[in-house]
Amino acid sequence: MTKVEYQTQINASVQRVYEYYTNPNNIQEAWPHDIVKESEDVSNSKNEEGSEMRVKGQYMGKEEEMRLQVVDKEQNKRLVTKQTQGPFKSWESIQEFQGNGTNTTHIKHTIDFELPTTGKIANLLSGSQADNKIKEALEQAAQTVKQKLESGAR
Repeated sequence: MTKVEYQTQINASVQRVYEYYTNPNNIQEAWPHDIVKESEDVSNSKNEEGSEMRVKGQYMGKEEEMRLQVVDKEQNKRLVTKQTQGPFKSWESIQEFQGNGTNTTHIKHTIDFELPTTGKIANLLSGSQADNKIKEALEQAAQTVKQKLESGAR
C-alpha cells in the first residue's frame, strides 16, 4: 500500500469544515476537474456509517467510476471511507478534523491505496506517477476548500 497525506489549517469552525468536507456532493467541486467529473451520495443517508457515494472521473487517463462506503464516522472529528468498487486494488481515505475552540480547524487527510497489478491503471502509470498525481490532487482539493470556506462562501 502507498500512503499520501496532506495537512492544512482552515480559518473556519470545525463544524463548518467537517460539514463541507464530508458532503459527497462537494467532492467534484473541490477536487481538480481533470480528475473528478461527478460525485454524489447514492444511499441518501449523508455519510452515516454504511452509506455509499459514487465518484466518477478520470483515473490515470481513463474514465472510471469508484464506489466508496463510509466505514467510520465521528462527528466533527473523523471520516473514513473505503472503495467497494473501482479502479484501485484498494483505497482508503481518512479525514481527521481538530478544532481548537476558535475559528481554526486543522485537517489531516490521508489516502492509502494500492494500484492493481493488471488493467487500465496498471498499464498507464507507474507507482510513483500515481503517488504524485494523487498527492497533487489532494493538495489542490484542500486549497480549494480552504479558499472557499475562508472567503465566507457556502
